[in-house]
Amino acid sequence: MTTPLRRPVSSRHAFALAFDLAVRRDALQSLVVPLLLRAPWIAALSLSRAPGESEAPGRTLLLWCGAALGDTLAALTVDAMLRVRARSVFQMPLETRPAPALECYARGLARVPWLFATELLRRLAIAFGAMLLLVPGVYFGFRLAFATEAVVLGDANTSAAFQHSHRLTAGRFERWLELMVLSVGIVLGAWFALAALMVAVHSSSIETWGSIAYLAAVAVWPILQYAWTFFYLRLTEMEQPLIEVGPLYAEAVAEAPGIGTSTPVPTGAAAPDLSVPASPAFPAPADEGEPEPRPGAAALGQNAPSTTT
Repeated sequence: MTTPLRRPVSSRHAFALAFDLAVRRDALQSLVVPLLLRAPWIAALSLSRAPGESEAPGRTLLLWCGAALGDTLAALTVDAMLRVRARSVFQMPLETRPAPALECYARGLARVPWLFATELLRRLAIAFGAMLLLVPGVYFGFRLAFATEAVVLGDANTSAAFQHSHRLTAGRFERWLELMVLSVGIVLGAWFALAALMVAVHSSSIETWGSIAYLAAVAVWPILQYAWTFFYLRLTEMEQPLIEVGPLYAEAVAEAPGIGTSTPVPTGAAAPDLSVPASPAFPAPADEGEPEPRPGAAALGQNAPSTTT
């Protein structure tokens, strides 16, 4: 039996697909629209004062909670939409257009409640592990890394998503670490650009630049979401069994009736005549100098009339 070969799981390939989809093919729906959906809530959070500094702390706290809830709902909806949109072009030609945006939002919005529950429990598990020791927190973050993708794209509930992520990440710590390093590197690159701009402008408002840094992280987040989704889809693809066409196929053909077998000939039976039959003899053509007799002339005792010159 031959061992089926599969393509390796590459984090760099996942990010290459993410940049191609988010920047080259679908920048409007992947980068611009998600940023516009979250920008008002981020602005409201940054412009609202602390409850202790406001003259009406109760109203300020209510407004801040409303803005935080709106940003959370927008973030979950965008994240679910991006996962559905990435699946619509996975393993498709590069010229393939993604699924319609409204369809992706509708499908993603239907999974937002389970996505919220899964994300909340995953973060609580990571925080609980980090409070005990650093290693348990890293372990939970690693083994539950693809639970949110699983609950949006395939699994029915949080428990099934946790189990699926636990199976997918078995023996792939290095690949998960590569994804983390590349993701953090992209966010840090955007922050370093903002830091250079901050030094050039000589601004002293830390709160304003903190909000801008958060907005920059939100702007590049779709690229990271696409990369993690493509990596998850590649892992789930590897779970599917391959159809082997080597020895197993040859054995199946050999066992099929009438294929690859010959019917035994009984002993003493006459062998079939395989000789080619002789072609029928055709009458030789008549001599060119003598005319051919007309049909029925012999019966009438007459020959064809001769030609006189």
